[in-house]
Amino acid sequence: MSDERRLLEVRAIVKEFPGVKALGGVDLDVRAGEIHALVGENGAGKSTMIKILAGVYRKDSGDILFEGEVLDLRSPRDSLDKGIKVVFQELSLIKGLSVAENVFLESFPLRGNRTIDWKTMRARTREILDSIGLDLDPRIKVAKLTTSQQQMVEIARALSHEAKLVIMDEPTSALTPNEAGLLFQVIRRLKEMGKGILYVSHKLEEVFELCDRVTVYRDGQHISTRDISATNTKQLVTEMVGREITTLFPRTHSGRGEKVLSVRGLNTDSKLRDLSLDVHAGEVVGVFGLLGAGRTELAKAIFGLDRVRSGTVSVRGVTLSPGSTTHSARAGLGLLTEDRKGEGLVLQMSVCQNMTLPSLADFSSAGFINTRLEATRSQEFVKKFSIKTPSLRQKVEYLSGGNQQKVLLARWLMKELTVIILDEPTRGIDVGAKAEIHKLIDELAKGGLAVIVMTSEMPELLGVSDRILVMSSGRITGEFQREGATQEGILAAAIA
Repeated sequence: MSDERRLLEVRAIVKEFPGVKALGGVDLDVRAGEIHALVGENGAGKSTMIKILAGVYRKDSGDILFEGEVLDLRSPRDSLDKGIKVVFQELSLIKGLSVAENVFLESFPLRGNRTIDWKTMRARTREILDSIGLDLDPRIKVAKLTTSQQQMVEIARALSHEAKLVIMDEPTSALTPNEAGLLFQVIRRLKEMGKGILYVSHKLEEVFELCDRVTVYRDGQHISTRDISATNTKQLVTEMVGREITTLFPRTHSGRGEKVLSVRGLNTDSKLRDLSLDVHAGEVVGVFGLLGAGRTELAKAIFGLDRVRSGTVSVRGVTLSPGSTTHSARAGLGLLTEDRKGEGLVLQMSVCQNMTLPSLADFSSAGFINTRLEATRSQEFVKKFSIKTPSLRQKVEYLSGGNQQKVLLARWLMKELTVIILDEPTRGIDVGAKAEIHKLIDELAKGGLAVIVMTSEMPELLGVSDRILVMSSGRITGEFQREGATQEGILAAAIA
């Protein structure tokens, strides 16, 4: 239980960027010994608020009070010195350094001669790690740690600065369910220590499991703050998106057609071991596995991005050339990659250019692009997928995660596809955008497309799939029909 003392109090904060009011006078408060969730769609203002509290952005107006003191945060150092530490989604650790060096990165303990006191630093790191229940050697290199262990090193780093408020930005986005559970244990220990935790997440199931109170932002406005016991998922979703979402997993497609994808005896240097599967037209096949199981490797091997040592991939009876993404695309195979920014989008190019990139031949004649035809076709998909963008000329980097994902889907669906592979299609996007992506998946299957969804989110796996394949160590270790699939059965197959 929190001690009811307001550790952080934010009053009427305004922040504007050219042409955009990111925050329009919002409030927020966090108590000592409380886990407080901040939720909202992409573009709601959550990230802007986090960066203001971190000292990355300066507020335009409004007040920030911390332990009753009015703060003027001009830099990240100001924030850190006051006891506010942000654990960003993109971790800021230096992987070539040890755990201890990372924990004390900004303030190495020094001897009288101004040299680093390694013994004290390692001993103090050990104390901090013990306080949060993390059994790690302070001398080990961060590069050797799992993602969840790195998250916890970031938390230890916050404690080295005697942080009183820890802000966590989408902390489980790259964690397995088991790793997330371990992280939750650490967060609860921070609460017991009297720390305030501001927990920012798109995963509402985590919010209800972990948090004491929840604040909703929408379009830069404060919508509500409630005890978690006084609300429910439906109410939060409605407040987040400004409308009622009747179902997060719409299902209008039914049945399945002919076999259109056949994978036989697939082996790769990266992960896969004698893997075989079939997928049918009009079917949504979910693929689940814990971190390192080989889901992404399977997606890339089928599409031709990863080198195949042996085995075959066939689309409608045509065997694809190993390692040829061009042949795969021509055969009607599409891949939406897990890393949309690193491997999918060209961030500095426009919405239109990103959509049409693989299809330029369809808009070209004698070496010249018919820009009017290109724009007309792109606009059709903007309308069809309800992509929120001020224009087709907008750089895609400025779109929300959900709209970026729709741009990538449009890119593939401009072509005649038979099979589309979606690798973590809703990672890092808000609940409203998730519902829209799920609706698109249903519509694709209804239109006869074979859809493979690689996902680490159990509700999504159970919600969208007609059939579920479970992977472990590069092999398929379980198969479930929609009606007989349970979380317990799937997890048991995932650790086989």
